[in-house]
Amino acid sequence: MKNLKKILRPFVTGIIVTLIIALIMLKVTIDFQNLLFIGSALFFIAGFLNSKTTLNYVLAATLISFTYILFFTILVLEQLPGLYYFLIIYFIACVLGLYYKIYKLKIIVSVLVLLSIMSFLAIKVIPVDIEDNLTQTKFEALPSFKITELSGDVVDIEELKDKVIVLDFFGTWCAPCVKELVELDKIQKEFKDNDDVVFYVINANIGGDTPEKFEAFIDKHNYNFRFAYDYDSEIYKLLKLQQLGLPVLLIIDKEQNIRLQHVGYNTAETNFTKNLINTIKSFM
Repeated sequence: MKNLKKILRPFVTGIIVTLIIALIMLKVTIDFQNLLFIGSALFFIAGFLNSKTTLNYVLAATLISFTYILFFTILVLEQLPGLYYFLIIYFIACVLGLYYKIYKLKIIVSVLVLLSIMSFLAIKVIPVDIEDNLTQTKFEALPSFKITELSGDVVDIEELKDKVIVLDFFGTWCAPCVKELVELDKIQKEFKDNDDVVFYVINANIGGDTPEKFEAFIDKHNYNFRFAYDYDSEIYKLLKLQQLGLPVLLIIDKEQNIRLQHVGYNTAETNFTKNLINTIKSFM
């Protein structure tokens, strides 16, 4: 029974930390630049709170980290495998917390070194890693389909030949979709006087969305995209996007080839707007 209690305390602490990080990601921020520091601080505290354990500290850190490692591997690394170093840094932060009472001065120095490394990663590495993981260049013929605009007009995609087309598959319930739309609006404004570039925001009809919910969202925001509803997710499935989640952004060249696919969105993508503007310009 005693051995079970020894194991349960760090394990439960790890579950609590994982839930806190998950709530922060859902309600506060999904910016991985910020989450690197927030998560490290939480795991340091978790280690500190378990510093009286009689377990081997490496084992204790493993128990504390286990739930988060599972959560991060399933929900984040599948899309962003380049962020594997988050797990290493969080584990180190946890170990430093466990040893803090014993080696106070050495741990403070170690924390300062870790903060320097994290600052470098946050500024120089994370934005590039996210961009590289979420963006895929392609050269794939666009299949034929029709877009049903919210106004009721039906547009055959082939009618838009000789234009660069930006398709953004969107959900009103999807926080990254909403944040991405702010940046996409900036990109659209760059081309507002150019009739050769067309922007469609398409509600993918998943997650409980309806045309009415989509219209209510549009009414609350001052965007000038062409808005469409993908009934039964026909276009979304035709383009084989159902395994990718939302948002999914496609750039299609004037010959109707899909040239770029961007999956998801994170505010740590500091070059998102600039890169997409340059990409669109390259196909004009």
